[in-house]
Amino acid sequence: MVENDTIESGADVRRRILDAAAELFAKHGFGGAGVDEIARRAGVNKAMLYYHIGDKAALFGEVVKDTVAAVGRAVTEAVAASSEPGERLRAIPRAFARTACERPYLPQLMLREIAAGGPNLPAQAVSMIAEIMGVTKAVLQEGVARGAFRAANPVVVHALLIGSLMFMANALRMRQRFGRRFPFPPVATSLESISDQMVEIALDGLATGNT
Repeated sequence: MVENDTIESGADVRRRILDAAAELFAKHGFGGAGVDEIARRAGVNKAMLYYHIGDKAALFGEVVKDTVAAVGRAVTEAVAASSEPGERLRAIPRAFARTACERPYLPQLMLREIAAGGPNLPAQAVSMIAEIMGVTKAVLQEGVARGAFRAANPVVVHALLIGSLMFMANALRMRQRFGRRFPFPPVATSLESISDQMVEIALDGLATGNT
């Protein structure tokens, strides 16, 4: 019983560290986020942080892998829930949107690292991201095989849907500064609605007219 309690406590500490690190990496980037500040935010000392995770590079890698894994699970489950090509395509950005609502740091963290060219991404995280992009590719290929979609570069389609969605998630944070000049959605939970609008635009370009 004591051993189980110790393991559970370690998992809780690790979760606090990852959550604190994700928030600060998203806010300040890899270079701007300090280990001291992350440890304080997580309620641990640096020695405990190093014990549970490792150095700053290892910490960033674990944050990214944890985040990408959550996205991957959401995407896989969402796509598996339908057999219709259009709905399966809609499910991919919806899954990203739901995960972004659960983990508000996700869009900012992703765009910061992408803008920098991904220098801090561990190889395992890159492979995980490639697997998610592979889901988009498989959905498109299935749609083409069934006569629902015309052929299109899956990287372009994935970037169109997910990149645009992550941009909009960040843009929503600026809506108060724009005031009434542009009709920004009022709350971040509208991300799923935005994702659906993006897919509809994409489907207009992909559609063959055969369905």
